[in-house]
Amino acid sequence: MVGKPWRWCGLAVLCVWLGSLGMAGADSGGVTKLRETGLAAYQAGNYAGAKTAFDEAFRLSPLHSLGVWSARARVKLGQWVEADERYEKLLKSPVTQGEGEEERQARDDAAREREELRHRMPRLRIRLDGVEGKDVKVQIDGAAVGPEFLLGKKNGPFPNGKALQVNPGSHQIVAVSGDQRQELSVSLDEGQTRDVSLHFANPETIRQRKCRDKCRSDCRQDNDCYMDCKQRCFN
Repeated sequence: MVGKPWRWCGLAVLCVWLGSLGMAGADSGGVTKLRETGLAAYQAGNYAGAKTAFDEAFRLSPLHSLGVWSARARVKLGQWVEADERYEKLLKSPVTQGEGEEERQARDDAAREREELRHRMPRLRIRLDGVEGKDVKVQIDGAAVGPEFLLGKKNGPFPNGKALQVNPGSHQIVAVSGDQRQELSVSLDEGQTRDVSLHFANPETIRQRKCRDKCRSDCRQDNDCYMDCKQRCFN
């Protein structure tokens, strides 16, 4: 997942940094110990443990050199969207003059690694048929999908569709519009973009069908009654 040259360079920098950067403040919050635990876990391939340790260290001391390792652990775990969010947070945070060259290098690493990751990120384009985005609620793996990612028939600023970044692997899509519900599973590989179409009956069509069924029930065998009632449904 992560390129070897900068990875081992990063490990070396971090090892040196462990003994020299902000030890008094780090020790008071246990950041040094968490840093060492995270590094050891990462080297051992225990990326879940590395993520936990680096996340806690970053919470206590939000340094770029800690944040970039928490992002790298997420990449290894296949949590690419979450890693991208962590990289973005680091890039929005400036390095202060007193933080040193290691922090500036970590921020540069975050920018490069994020760009590499975004080229590998799977994407979904969710297309709607029969309804507009305001008439349907869509979730992927239980998380709500914003309306900007639900593409109706109308032309917008994204003629090819605004794609939603997702992690590699399988995902469960649930879409609800009124009484209509759809569920489907999709699987995406690294770098893949897939189109998913969700087909719904128009809400007005559903209303007319319900009205027609009620007419049939109310009028029973009276054909004239049924025809008049059905006409009112469509008007």
